[in-house]
Amino acid sequence: MNAALTELQMHDQVASCRRLATVLEMTRRMVACADAGDWESVAEIERERRDDLKLCFSQSIPLAESDVVAEALAVLLHLNEELMARLKVARETVMRQGREFSRKRSALSSYQGVELASRS
Repeated sequence: MNAALTELQMHDQVASCRRLATVLEMTRRMVACADAGDWESVAEIERERRDDLKLCFSQSIPLAESDVVAEALAVLLHLNEELMARLKVARETVMRQGREFSRKRSALSSYQGVELASRS
């Protein structure tokens, strides 16, 4: 019975490590998609990643694996910071484009108003 329990625990630990590795790979893909400006894919992968992250930490982490998990979390945090930096740049770009569009639309409206007034 004890050997079966240990084997089951090992299976769970292996599955947990694989899931964490999958989360890291998903995060790397998110950064690559962000670099390509593919924010739809970033959002799609994030939904999947969130579910896997919940599963990763739904059980306690064995002390023997704590160093490996801590390193993986450090990498994950670093990748998240990279992703957030790219998101910030993209958001600023969209905001700048929105302001430019509004300015051009306002100028066009003014021009059209002057044109209509000159025809009268």
